[in-house]
Amino acid sequence: MRFYVIRLPRFLSFIVSKILALFGGGKTKKA
Repeated sequence: MRFYVIRLPRFLSFIVSKILALFGGGKTKKA
């Protein structure tokens, strides 16, 4: 479960970045 918890944030960060770029059109760059 530790691997999943460590890999989750990384995967989420990538997904969130893509969603934010599509939703805000790259308006908010909080990364």
